[in-house]
Amino acid sequence: MASPHASPGSTAYARALAEAVEAEGGNALLQDVGSVLSAIAEAWDADGTLRSYFLSTEVPSAQKHASMDALGEGRFPKLLANFLRLLLQRGRLGLLLEIHAAYSGILDEKLGRVPVTITTAGPVPESDFRAWKDAIRGSIGGEAVVQHVVKPEIIAGAVIRVGDRIVDGSARRRLSELHTRIIERGMQRHALQS
Repeated sequence: MASPHASPGSTAYARALAEAVEAEGGNALLQDVGSVLSAIAEAWDADGTLRSYFLSTEVPSAQKHASMDALGEGRFPKLLANFLRLLLQRGRLGLLLEIHAAYSGILDEKLGRVPVTITTAGPVPESDFRAWKDAIRGSIGGEAVVQHVVKPEIIAGAVIRVGDRIVDGSARRRLSELHTRIIERGMQRHALQS
């Protein structure tokens, strides 16, 4: 599931949910709701029929509410079930993936977890990946939540994102810098010859 960027509206919904959950059950309930919300977001992202049903203007609202109640019955923490009903009532279920992304960020912040993304051009041997994770964990002073992404377009090397900081050691960046220097030198030579 791709992590979408959370809009200000989605972030406001996620923050309201997190505050209500934390007030009711602290960090343990925050994590429980986060796990269930992740499962719901994954199903929402994967199942076009589910999305179409709940976002359809042709399905009566009462029928959608009954379906939501049946889906959540005994499976979702009460606050989360109520939150999903609220989103449905306000026509905001389409924001579910963004709300999940924002809630995950809020949860990471509250629990002192730092999101880390390691992007490579291809698969990495498990021993190398473990060494990178250990080095990152040792340098950030918090719990690293490490995700590996493969993007062949970076050509070689790695791009490491730790929170909001990016270290770009990719061959693509180095080639781009080399290209820029060649153009600049060419322009300097042209200016000197003129």
